[in-house]
Amino acid sequence: MTKYVIIGNGIAGVNAANTIRSEDTKGNIEIYTDEDYLTYARPKLPGYIAGIIKFQDLFIRDEHYYNKEKNIQLHLSNKVIDIHIDEQNIELENGQKVKFDKLLLANGSHSFVPPIKGSDKKNVMTIRSLNDSNQLISLIKNIDNVVVIGGGLLGIEIASSINRRIENVSIIEFFSRLLPRQLDIEGASLLQKVLEQKGINIFLNSSVEEILGNEKVNGVRLKSNEEIPAQCVIISTGVRPNINLAQKCNINCNRGIIVNEYMETNFPNIYACGDIAEFNGRVWGIIPVAFAQSKVAAINMVNDRKIKYEEIVPSNTLKITDIDLTSIGKIHFEKIPNNIVEKRMSDPKNKIYKKIVIENQDDKSILIGAILLGDKTNSMEIQTLIKQKLNVSNFIDEILLPNTDLKKYL
Repeated sequence: MTKYVIIGNGIAGVNAANTIRSEDTKGNIEIYTDEDYLTYARPKLPGYIAGIIKFQDLFIRDEHYYNKEKNIQLHLSNKVIDIHIDEQNIELENGQKVKFDKLLLANGSHSFVPPIKGSDKKNVMTIRSLNDSNQLISLIKNIDNVVVIGGGLLGIEIASSINRRIENVSIIEFFSRLLPRQLDIEGASLLQKVLEQKGINIFLNSSVEEILGNEKVNGVRLKSNEEIPAQCVIISTGVRPNINLAQKCNINCNRGIIVNEYMETNFPNIYACGDIAEFNGRVWGIIPVAFAQSKVAAINMVNDRKIKYEEIVPSNTLKITDIDLTSIGKIHFEKIPNNIVEKRMSDPKNKIYKKIVIENQDDKSILIGAILLGDKTNSMEIQTLIKQKLNVSNFIDEILLPNTDLKKYL
């Protein structure tokens, strides 16, 4: 009987465990995590902070799923501090050692905190976990203003969530527009207007010189010398894979743990997937990739090198209270090639902006990217068109129309 050990109980870890159980009904599956809670949906945390989503609705699986339905042994609040490869065991913080036949590293990533003077002050936070979210909810009950450093997806979602509870919220963004990876100039401008209409202050082309205050934060100073009052500062400047554990035991790492197309590391029987994994020089850190990689890793853990992982079309989704954003595939070019066509539809009054990117290949027109802001109509169908590289020559002009049913073209 094979013993499968998984480090990490996020989306990648629990999906891998579920897939292993489907492939091997008798094997022993154990999950170890330093989290205190059952698997929860991290993308729902902003909604929880806003008071829109209830605590009990965060959770993806209950105890019955692990213990009865799938016979998976879940060990919460059990931090893994070492991997002994020669002995084929992991070591827990309490000193216990756990043997494995197959090991999966799915222990995710952590918030990156840049070297900002004063970032060690009280009420300077990152939001990555449910514990972080609970701490923030308690804090904002008694304060009047918050500064969020970082205008990426999470930064905007957190700022928008806090804005539902208190009025004075500011976003500090280094680049010249919000979401430079997910939006073009026109789309970013519309999103900025929507956020400002909600009362959120946006500071572009800005960076924080210092977080002010004595022991407790009371504001930030920008490099322009402008000072913004803040009783809480949220740092949302990206994430970094949790590779320290792997580095200690000489598992090959770069930005993430380097894996091949089977999700194998450089050691036999040790795999990695999700936010922690680096494949073909890329660490995506997004849920669709975590799902796909965890499935491949799990199947190959049970059946050696049965299937290969293939890069999926990247997609990102922003969900705040009154606007949706989905960004799919290739949407940016340093210089637009001659065979690339961009088509747009803009309706600022209704807070809608759409763009599709088409690559002309001989007698075919292939959809390679899309921005859907304020209207998610046909988002799944557009993702399928991009993923399957279908010829859209005969219905290009229909793709952005609000009432088009694209299912008939799939």
